[in-house]
Amino acid sequence: MLILKHHWRQSFRNPIQKLHHLNRTLTSAHLDFRALENLKNDSALCKDMMKSGKSVILHDRKYLVQQKPGGKSCSLHITQFEDLKDSSVQYSVLLTVINNCAIFATSVDDVTNFTEDGKQLIEPRPALFLLSEEDQGLATMGLNLLQWQMDNKFCSKCQTELVYHISGRSCRCENCSVTYFPRYNPVVIMLVVCGDYCLLGRNKQFPSRMFSALAGFIDVGERIEQAVVREVSEEVSVEVDISHVRYVSSDFWGGFRRNYSPELMIGCVATVNTMQTPCCSEEIAEAKWFHKDEIREALEKSKMPGLHKLQTDGLLLPPPFATAHKLAALWCKES
Repeated sequence: MLILKHHWRQSFRNPIQKLHHLNRTLTSAHLDFRALENLKNDSALCKDMMKSGKSVILHDRKYLVQQKPGGKSCSLHITQFEDLKDSSVQYSVLLTVINNCAIFATSVDDVTNFTEDGKQLIEPRPALFLLSEEDQGLATMGLNLLQWQMDNKFCSKCQTELVYHISGRSCRCENCSVTYFPRYNPVVIMLVVCGDYCLLGRNKQFPSRMFSALAGFIDVGERIEQAVVREVSEEVSVEVDISHVRYVSSDFWGGFRRNYSPELMIGCVATVNTMQTPCCSEEIAEAKWFHKDEIREALEKSKMPGLHKLQTDGLLLPPPFATAHKLAALWCKES
């Protein structure tokens, strides 16, 4: 740790030189994090990295993908950033750095030059079923950051046109001297459990047998545990002791529909001592307690293609990439 401090105290004019000097103490992943931070803040360096960088391509909120052999999955089409000069670039944003290569997302007016050899445009929601987890992460990050640029062109205080950093990760009002950054909304999603049973709700927009974990936005000034207790009470009138709420995991979600803000899904498990009878709010069509065996069977069904699982009987759960699925799967593995 002392060695690391000593390195950071040294003065380097070039951020890449500083990263190279740190190479003896940091892993490649940490070096990429440091490089990403430098690119977000150093316009000249970011512009220079664009020459060797690569980019995910979007057009009209759709991803450009390459179909894999067999046609059951796809991968993002990633091209050299320099190759996009003649494609009427609308917006671009820095996503990440992988092995010292900057990865961008670019929204273009014309994809004619790229839609060949099996390449095609697909909507964000179907892409969740076709892309790998890594590609999903890049695609959804790009979609939401590009949408943030499109939606935020003027200062909310004085209406002066905003000036974006070349990385696309911040913008500034020169009149107010205020810098804006992308934001998204925190949401709690919780699995309420009692012994070998868990409580699931069916939203009015869900199919008749589709149930999921309860969820809701965190209010300003509210802690995660407080939001869990309040949402469960509001949606199904079940009382949860705040000391029996535990955090499990989180996922980025959203931006798949226009005019819907992205969300940070904060997954929790709330344990109750008795199976209280749920009384549903207007948002919830029905809520039921399900045994762990039913959940296990539904988890297996949820991995099936859409039309096939709808033809089966019994409980239906969200697909494997959903936070609700992950919470239920983890709970089923616990003794």
